[in-house]
Amino acid sequence: MRTSNQPFSRRLTSMACALCLAFGASLAHAEINQAVLEKADALLKAGAAEEAYQLLEPLELEAAGDQVYDYLLGTAALESKRPSKATFVYERILAVTPDYVGIRADMGRAYFALGDFGRAKIEFETVLSFQNLPQDLRSTVEQYAKAAESRAQDKRTVFNGYVEMGLGHDTNITSANRAASLNYPGSATVAAGTYRPDAKSDNYATLGLGAELNHRIDAQWGFYAGGDYRGRAYNRYCDNTCSATVDARLGTSYSGGSWLFRAGLVGGNYTLNSASYRDTTGVTTDWRMALTNGHQLSLGASAIQAKYGATGLSNQNTQTNSVTGGWLVSLGDGNSIFSLTASAGVELATGGREDGNKQFSGPRVVLQKSFNNNLGGYVTSGASFSKYSGTNTLYNLTREETLYDLGLGLTWSLGKGLSLRPQLSYVKNVSNAELYSYDKTDASINLRLDY
Repeated sequence: MRTSNQPFSRRLTSMACALCLAFGASLAHAEINQAVLEKADALLKAGAAEEAYQLLEPLELEAAGDQVYDYLLGTAALESKRPSKATFVYERILAVTPDYVGIRADMGRAYFALGDFGRAKIEFETVLSFQNLPQDLRSTVEQYAKAAESRAQDKRTVFNGYVEMGLGHDTNITSANRAASLNYPGSATVAAGTYRPDAKSDNYATLGLGAELNHRIDAQWGFYAGGDYRGRAYNRYCDNTCSATVDARLGTSYSGGSWLFRAGLVGGNYTLNSASYRDTTGVTTDWRMALTNGHQLSLGASAIQAKYGATGLSNQNTQTNSVTGGWLVSLGDGNSIFSLTASAGVELATGGREDGNKQFSGPRVVLQKSFNNNLGGYVTSGASFSKYSGTNTLYNLTREETLYDLGLGLTWSLGKGLSLRPQLSYVKNVSNAELYSYDKTDASINLRLDY
């Protein structure tokens, strides 16, 4: 969790503001100049809060009480660093519509900016009492409330973590091709040979642990440190497939008001059959900017080196350089969230593998929906298109592959921080070199505690 108020405020706005404006639009007064309101809305979307405030403020005497006008003026005041003015405007709206959940959230933001952390916490807890909040929005507000409480107690350091246990079934634990046999036409040594399928299915158990510490240096700067452990143990075939990963991260963050930037170092180790298999190290950067009306933009970049410690696998060493861009928006009455992300990069074959470097790119879409106060769901789907630069000697061709995935899941809240998460995923890889084509289905149920 980040303790700086700006990162939280922008993320919260990205999930709640669409609900605010959609509700307010139905209550607009006909005599208000709609062109002015539309221009102010456009300015806010463009991040020009000061210009929007200067446009709206002279009209307050005649326009005060119009829900759309008040919402736009309050938002412009808050985003242009006038939180006191924002609370005054929001009070006008809440006096008429006390259940206006988006304004409650923004009122909490304004109190937070003023340093009135006690009243900020009250507003956030009021938001949490509403039904049909998306799980991500609920989680964000819960973290925001915790940050307000920490600030009220003058805490500059905040710690949070999780524990997760699960049971599942994997239909293809080694991601093997399911064909009865495959010929290798490109290799003289195995041209007449065949491949025997080895697609095994098995039940498994998982354990996940993680924690992150955030320290606030001042209103803009902070640093973070965290780590995660994830292990998977199969029932029948654990001698060849049981694995665990340990990952760590350390970095700094800077809030620029309407945006947040984080940069840091990452490292990890992948263990297979209780032996170290692969080490990773690298750098990551992440920039996020939230616009009004429920929109959020993001950009990221990373450079990660992977080194294989297992005997005979050093030729698989790689360096992966990638960039990502994303867009998120809240939909309908605020209980749904849609996001679209695109990524691209190159995996450099630093170990000299025969397939050479790999270029990749692809999109991902996610839709989250809250059905009631305790139950939410999600659908995620993506594709990754890859092309290698070298010649695969087994097939005498340059490999080209497309990896598709589809995921479905539910989150059932059992109490504060405790949730039950059944999920189902399907993965299919299509390659022009038959050996590397496969598909698999994974079903699991997980119990998670966030604290």
